[in-house]
Amino acid sequence: MGRSASPTRVRAVEVLREVLERRGRSTPLLLERSAGLSPEDSDLLREIVLGVLRNRARLDAELSSVSRVALPRLAPNLREILEVALYQLRHLDRVPAYAAVDQAVAHAKTSGGAGAAGLVNAVLRNILRRAPARIQNPESEIQNPAADLALRFSHPEFLVTRWLARFGAETTARILEADNTASRLDLMTNARRTDRETLVAALAADGVSARPSPLSPLALTVISGNPFRSPLFAAGHFSVQDVASQALPLLLPSGETLVDLAAAPGGKSYSAILHARASRVLALDSSVSRLRLVGENRERLGVAGVVPVAADVRSPPLVPGRFSRVLFDAPCSGTGTLRKNPEIRYRIGAESIERLARAQEAGLAAAAALLAPGGYLLYSTCSLEEEENERVVERVLSRNPNLAREPIDAPEPLREFVSGSRFRILPGAANDGFVAHLLRRRRESELPVPAAVRA
Repeated sequence: MGRSASPTRVRAVEVLREVLERRGRSTPLLLERSAGLSPEDSDLLREIVLGVLRNRARLDAELSSVSRVALPRLAPNLREILEVALYQLRHLDRVPAYAAVDQAVAHAKTSGGAGAAGLVNAVLRNILRRAPARIQNPESEIQNPAADLALRFSHPEFLVTRWLARFGAETTARILEADNTASRLDLMTNARRTDRETLVAALAADGVSARPSPLSPLALTVISGNPFRSPLFAAGHFSVQDVASQALPLLLPSGETLVDLAAAPGGKSYSAILHARASRVLALDSSVSRLRLVGENRERLGVAGVVPVAADVRSPPLVPGRFSRVLFDAPCSGTGTLRKNPEIRYRIGAESIERLARAQEAGLAAAAALLAPGGYLLYSTCSLEEEENERVVERVLSRNPNLAREPIDAPEPLREFVSGSRFRILPGAANDGFVAHLLRRRRESELPVPAAVRA
């Protein structure tokens, strides 16, 4: 009887097919398909799937150079079987080459028969006979640097082109390298149950190594171990949230009630309370299922001040002009999160960014209408694109004379990312990239006097 492919490799191919063919999301799929696996195999599944997604263009270029059949024309599963095997050959030292090839051949035979197994064996044996392919060459790098970087880092060329124009070559290279580096998990300490130093020690006793983050006073970054297996998670001593995201409420002046639009699953709502930026948060979201997560986290963390509200954020059921603090973290393209959500790079396009920008503009205008005179509005996205950030703010300001940019007074660790009323942190400095703008509604005495009145 022939050898069968390991459940981990089989599940990796299944997840990749779901993500790439049926537009599934890698994070929930990995959580679902890890059921029944050992911690080691669960980690391997995650490493393989995210590794293939982060390096797919480069992997496919090398496979195409030795395959007699074009990759898009391969039978179902074979392309992903080859990608999984090649990723292991090129990036995982702990997986012997013969084991990666044998597993791929066995999987191909089960999936497509002897012919499929023969093709996979031939492609991988040809690859093993030579050194890793040199994907970029100096001439293409000079003639078309965007295309070269797009291939090397498996990013859309249009995205690399605009980043080169907006950020320059050095910063773009840092973003691309960060996007293709495995991200670590960030935690937010529940200050109502413990403090950060005590939590570090308690997690260590449960086999989880974590270190304080300099960017937020409640943030920890996990170095090793699985915090979800610690009883401290169920006991509500911490939540999981990227450090840049949990730091966003620190950009707002403190107030009593905060309206958090598009709030689910509620991380920034809890951050606002735990960082003493608000004592009560109205957490609005249009997704009832995601709002359930807000309620579940409220119970687990014991933060009763967060009030979930199901509503269309573009038409919130709140009295206009009554709130002193509003946070609108808008649904966006997520180009700042390609490190944690690598599948986005295969779905995003210039047209979809423009479409999102129009929805963000409507949402920001609705958020601004809630502000009381003198009230503050923080508009943020996890997108790096001007169309979803600066240009949205400019268009809303052009139609709202009672709205103005407000300089951000951020805590010391965040000040290096602040320029006037804008906060921008890029991937590498944190797992996710975020852009935020602070706006304020002018009081009546501050409104500009019309020219006719001045005359």
